[in-house]
Amino acid sequence: MNYWQEVEIIVNYEAQEAVSEILMNQGAKGVAIEGDIIMQQALADRLGDYFPHLTGSEQVAIKACFSKYKTERELQHLLKSVQDLDKFGLNVGRVKLNWKIVCDKEWADVWKDHYHPINIGKVVVQPSWEILPPQDNKVYVTIDPGMAFGTGTHPSTFMCIEALQQMDLADKVVWDIGTGSGILAITAAKLGAKQIEAVDIDPVAVKVCSLNAELNQVNLKPKQGSIDQINGTADVIIVNIIADVIIELLPQICSKLPPKGLLFVSGIINQRAEEVRQEAYQLGLRQEWENRQGEWVFYCFSQGEVSDD
Repeated sequence: MNYWQEVEIIVNYEAQEAVSEILMNQGAKGVAIEGDIIMQQALADRLGDYFPHLTGSEQVAIKACFSKYKTERELQHLLKSVQDLDKFGLNVGRVKLNWKIVCDKEWADVWKDHYHPINIGKVVVQPSWEILPPQDNKVYVTIDPGMAFGTGTHPSTFMCIEALQQMDLADKVVWDIGTGSGILAITAAKLGAKQIEAVDIDPVAVKVCSLNAELNQVNLKPKQGSIDQINGTADVIIVNIIADVIIELLPQICSKLPPKGLLFVSGIINQRAEEVRQEAYQLGLRQEWENRQGEWVFYCFSQGEVSDD
């Protein structure tokens, strides 16, 4: 087990690049920047629509890891170097330095302590390091999420897996847009879907999805990109992302859904739900049902009325 010294320097955002450079020059193996202003930028760039309360602070925390520990004298010298940046016209604000010792387990493995098998109807989602004895009436999906979204524990994913069990997927073509770990595409395959397509704009997610497909012995070859990377039409399209992306994709989705095709959308917070629904209505989609867990909303829309048979 490897141990590292994590040094955190709090400064005004204006000085973050200069401070990062100082830390790297001092031997840091990498830096991470946290703060309200970073989240505000992510919100403006539509990288999410669910954020904690933002205070509006212009200060950020710049964290760096060192394999060779800095002495107290070296840390004081580092603090002085940051404070002296104001001589170059940078408004560093009130500078604060903290440090602690961390180990690899904290960075890479500790999340595994909180990821255990979860039952969602007849589907059991389990990590590869905690395989349950099989039962005849259960469908097992083994997922190692790595750096991609999707373990089944989040309400948005949970509701999609519930919805997939409410229909007969035999002979159905299912697309998973923004597949993440591949959990929904793999679940659809395990529930009997004839053909599965999965895409994600993140190359890391594509790799993770591919590895999970192999782990589950599912015929799935994910592609990097969005819905325009898939040809033909789908009986079921799943989009478990965020409201802005769902709204942006809806016109393309409608063109890929045949009559009576179904669209599952999730990852929507309560405040954006009506906006998504109205946009779907304007494009001619019909709401079949909805589900809610806490502040998260799931919709099932159809392209025309779905028959009861």
